[in-house]
Amino acid sequence: MLKYRVFLLALIFSLVSGCAWQRIPDLPVYTLEAPIPLKVGVMFADNSPSTYYGPGMLKEWNEMRLFESIIYPYREGDLVDAVMRMTITGGWKGSGAAAGFITGLTLGLAGTVVGPSLTGTHEALAIMNKSSSEVGRYTVQVESTVEWGMAANSGEVSKKADELQKKRMAFELAKKIRADRQSLLSILGK
Repeated sequence: MLKYRVFLLALIFSLVSGCAWQRIPDLPVYTLEAPIPLKVGVMFADNSPSTYYGPGMLKEWNEMRLFESIIYPYREGDLVDAVMRMTITGGWKGSGAAAGFITGLTLGLAGTVVGPSLTGTHEALAIMNKSSSEVGRYTVQVESTVEWGMAANSGEVSKKADELQKKRMAFELAKKIRADRQSLLSILGK
């Protein structure tokens, strides 16, 4: 009788722990390059995604040394070479509400492969100006999907998903800005 109880407890433990998995794509890997020799003041649009992701993206840009310096928050009169206005839009959409039902029907066995998911779709638009003239316009759209098992910590998954989205937007936007390096320096007289 004790042998069956131990087996039953082991089976329950393996089913529950098997439902705690997470599938989160890898974070982008930055390569350090010489910074673009510009002092850039940054302003964000007054919307939730911009104020939520924007400051973190600037932190990423500082780590990857995108510009000589970033002034944030930019105030009128700060000595900069250009002002960047950034707008981030989009959000997260969940799916997989039936995952719990499917997991229950299979006595927990499907919990190791079926679970809820979130897909984040965000667009970042950065416009660089010198005085009232536009000197550069850069847009990226980033989509990320994360999945997790029924027993996984959804708060932890959400935090990792936001970190992934922030880093991917920063990385993709930085690539476009770096590709325009010579044009920016020429227009801004550097």
